[in-house]
Amino acid sequence: MRLRKTFIPILLTVITLLSVIPAGAVKLKDIKKNDDFHYGVDVSTWNDNIKIDEMKKADVEFAIIRLGYYKTSGGYLDVRFKENVKKCVENGIEFGVYVYSYVYSISDNLKCAKWVHKQLKSMGNYCKNPSIIPVAYDIEDKVQVKALSKKKISKFYIYKSVCKFCDTVEDYGYIPVVYSFQGFFQQYLDISKLQNKGYKIWYAQWPYLYHLDTTVKKEMYNDTIADIWQFSDAMTIYGRRFDANVCYDPLYDYEDETSKLRVEGLKDAYALGDKSSVKVSGIKVYDGATLLKYNKDYKLMYFKNDRAGTAKLKIIRYKNFKYYETKTLFFDVKPAIPKSVKTTSYQTKIKLKWAKSKGADYYQIFELDENDGTYNEIDITKSNSYVNSDLDSGEKQFMKIRAVYDRNGKKYYSAFKKISAYTNYPKVEILSAKSMKKNKATVSWTPKEKDCKGYEVQYSRNNNFKSPVISKEIKGTESDEATLNLASGKKYYVRVRSYNTLDDEVVYSNYSKTLKVKTK
Repeated sequence: MRLRKTFIPILLTVITLLSVIPAGAVKLKDIKKNDDFHYGVDVSTWNDNIKIDEMKKADVEFAIIRLGYYKTSGGYLDVRFKENVKKCVENGIEFGVYVYSYVYSISDNLKCAKWVHKQLKSMGNYCKNPSIIPVAYDIEDKVQVKALSKKKISKFYIYKSVCKFCDTVEDYGYIPVVYSFQGFFQQYLDISKLQNKGYKIWYAQWPYLYHLDTTVKKEMYNDTIADIWQFSDAMTIYGRRFDANVCYDPLYDYEDETSKLRVEGLKDAYALGDKSSVKVSGIKVYDGATLLKYNKDYKLMYFKNDRAGTAKLKIIRYKNFKYYETKTLFFDVKPAIPKSVKTTSYQTKIKLKWAKSKGADYYQIFELDENDGTYNEIDITKSNSYVNSDLDSGEKQFMKIRAVYDRNGKKYYSAFKKISAYTNYPKVEILSAKSMKKNKATVSWTPKEKDCKGYEVQYSRNNNFKSPVISKEIKGTESDEATLNLASGKKYYVRVRSYNTLDDEVVYSNYSKTLKVKTK
């Protein structure tokens, strides 16, 4: 793993559980995750035949594969090592390897590193880029503990021996990683010295499960910062138990990939809508001048494309129906454009309400400046509603909204949703509502001098104007009363509003106050 070296430590809140979590108690896909971190498993022959499709469904982004173990008698390959490497590579899952150590001498660790390199080199194209393959030295066995506790070797010697392995694999071009559990690191290995040498630390301490969503790396004990934290030995995926890990930095330096594939048509961003994930369309993949065929010469694998932010795309290239190489690309996923926008107009304000956009942290509200024809940001809101106030009555307002996803200062914007609406005209002053004749009621109001082409008189048996509600149109600016045909001996509620026509749209005033009348 090509991991960044600058970290921001925070104090890790520790939840101590009394016993090891039973298998099936926690699932990786159910844990709240930080989008900036990476989540994976470590696997060996003990995990049997792993189901890659199920791994991907469970949000596994990487696997650290046991290459084997090493004794003074030599190296012993994990029987599923090659199979697991091929499965990961051919399905776009990043991988690293680890070797379990039963040795502690400097000479044995030199031999161990050479043996590891030999096994990786034998994998051909699957491991042809050593600079993007983390190689972890797993030191935790009672062989080393016994030698240290009986002072057959010193702490400085075991440090130098571990360095011999790491320096050797680094000379071969791999990324050196040191793995152990909390107690071994605390008693026998100085993590700060290992980190000063440029090695990455893979720290095992579990079961701490509910602190995976912070914005910075984890601080373990004694101010130690781990690059990878093995936080559980009992994570279940498709009913099987795995060791679960979180990596705080990108797994690889993708610039080190040797792929010569050329890609055209990959756009910078794709709008995230109601679908569960976003996939690219219209891209072309070339090997030199040869246009490759999708699902024959290559296939595409997606990661983190079901949310706003940066998604990863892996191109898996085949030649003669055999795996040949991988190329990694990234594209931005925008939050969804605000939809189902509804406007409610008032005399000096317009209320906007819309459906929440998937992936949005907040929304920007813009308003058109008619003087120069540009839209200016007037506000931001985390809510999915907004009131644009202090407006002139009886005017058309042009606005637009976009959703924003903010990931540590990098912003991802949706497309704009444009809205236009009219503010209402001032209320009509209703004067009276009287019943002088049987089945009749007369409603009168003060006519408006401008912004009016007629009036709408609305009446109902309910004071909240719920169904049934009847409206009567009265044309003419100077009209000031209307006669309503009603049922005899009933109580009615009446209100009036004016209307005008702007840009072929009917614009109303707010309703007048409500009066009640009982018919004769």
